[in-house]
Amino acid sequence: MKVLIIRLSSMGDVIHTLPALRALRSTFPDATIGWVVEDSHAGILMGLPELDRLYVVSRQRMKGGWRSRLQLARDMRTHMRSVHWDVAVDFQGLWKSYLVARWSGASRILGYAPSHEWTHWLYTDRVRLVTMDRHAVDRNLDLVATLGASVRYAGSREQLRRDFSYPISPADRAKASELIAELVADEAAPLVLLNFSARKPANRWGTKRFAELAQSLRASGMVPILTGALSDGGGAEEIQSLCREPVPSLVGRCSLSQLAAVMEKVDVLVTGDTGPMHIAVAVGLPVVALFGPANPVRTGPYSPDAVVLQKPRDCQPCYARFCKLGLDPAPCLLDIEVGEVLEHVQRVLGKEQGSQTTIEAKVTADPVGASSHTS
Repeated sequence: MKVLIIRLSSMGDVIHTLPALRALRSTFPDATIGWVVEDSHAGILMGLPELDRLYVVSRQRMKGGWRSRLQLARDMRTHMRSVHWDVAVDFQGLWKSYLVARWSGASRILGYAPSHEWTHWLYTDRVRLVTMDRHAVDRNLDLVATLGASVRYAGSREQLRRDFSYPISPADRAKASELIAELVADEAAPLVLLNFSARKPANRWGTKRFAELAQSLRASGMVPILTGALSDGGGAEEIQSLCREPVPSLVGRCSLSQLAAVMEKVDVLVTGDTGPMHIAVAVGLPVVALFGPANPVRTGPYSPDAVVLQKPRDCQPCYARFCKLGLDPAPCLLDIEVGEVLEHVQRVLGKEQGSQTTIEAKVTADPVGASSHTS
């Protein structure tokens, strides 16, 4: 059996597909399994022992002019068709992922119906999507189960344990140790990683709130550490300008694998709905996640150790890239107060009595079940 996984992006979605990969490999140990991914997320998959082939697509070339895309199609066809794929599984349901599946020459193309961009009409194998109010991890497992893969589902939040792990090199761990030693003087103090940015502006809690949180954490005996991409430098500068003293910062200083190694060494992550939240789950780091426009039942942190904070508003969930009210930060995120985030961080660290695993969200069901809404 030769199975090609099509999951090009994004970071969290790639991580959420790892359990499906492992279900395929454990069920079909002699199968040839490949994966097509965009270059910006390829680092998550490099070195995975379950993969026989990894095909990396240039996101820039896919978004370029027609000449660039035509040459990319020719290159990918030549590369991928060295294997006679039996089935391409389109986990994404977009035109670009469908085109990649076609480039592969796979005999069958399998995916959900309906798909995001209605490409399911062109699949050879359509799997009915009963509901979106089910976590992406379990929807991905449902898809490979139709190929005969043996899957184990979670029946409650306490069973939300999946193998999202990916290789972290000794060099990355050494770099992480070097960075932490450089930034942190008090080795006994709890380290709280603050991932203040997000690809979607509507998912950002705001630099002012993160600055207030950083100061509150420090006043409570903890060490806040900023993290983000090089492109988040402006936001980091805003936070620093709002704080009475400099906040240790890893912004622009880590690759994805180095960030994963850093997460092995800190105590908790506070983050919006964005990719590093899922990396934290992959390495077993407790998470306090701040949700606004999206439904955490679908894409929240898949871990029993996670805390999800979300305040109810009539406009949720909207899944918007920018707040539809034209406000930045979005009001649904601003409803989350600094004090309650601090309280949950303290609970996760065992500094206050109370439940360490909490969901305070408009969508109140476990990710494994149907959603319900509170007023």
